[in-house]
Amino acid sequence: MVTPMKSLTQFAARLIALLAFGVASQAAQATLSYSDWTSNESSSGNYTLTINHVGNQFSYNLTINPWNAEALGLFIDLGAVTVSNVNLGGTTQSAPVSLFDTDTSSSSCGSGCNLNGVSLPALIGGDWELVFRLGGTGFDGIQTFNWTTSDFGLTEAAFGLVGIRAQQVCSSSTTLPNGNCGGSDKAYSYASTVTTTSVPEPSALMLLAFALLSLGLLRRRA
Repeated sequence: MVTPMKSLTQFAARLIALLAFGVASQAAQATLSYSDWTSNESSSGNYTLTINHVGNQFSYNLTINPWNAEALGLFIDLGAVTVSNVNLGGTTQSAPVSLFDTDTSSSSCGSGCNLNGVSLPALIGGDWELVFRLGGTGFDGIQTFNWTTSDFGLTEAAFGLVGIRAQQVCSSSTTLPNGNCGGSDKAYSYASTVTTTSVPEPSALMLLAFALLSLGLLRRRA
């Protein structure tokens, strides 16, 4: 004979199984990495750009390690799309990032900032969808920039060519802030690695925790 308490326990167990499946099958987090650069100089900056797609946001991290250049501008080709309503966030006063332009065929990112001199591959759609200004002209002493934008209804697969303009590029194996550094670097890259991980939503985790707690209480009462 199945008692009401046993039925409740079985129901809770089934609920936990369903929630666990739901948590395991949550939308994936995709991470793009750009680290192999073609430069107009004899050696390029040690740039690593990572882009995470979580929820409805793209999260960007640009760092240069070992620190042999300082970034000034970043250009992103998202294919034959038109970008609007760029909600820029996540930046700080100590490492400022500003949106310079969208949907532009120009390779300029403001005063002293352009990609002139490097032979770029063709842009899909003929333009850069996003152009960011990183810091200001002249040495700012900034090694890492972080910021976010909305994902514009796109997936990580939209990211193609990325261009970077840096200043104070160092020669040989010297590094900032005290190395033999000057001039500028203009380089481009395609994503070299793409990784995907499962990211459960907080609401799903809370429901699973509640179900586990309920099952524990039911077993104590049984």
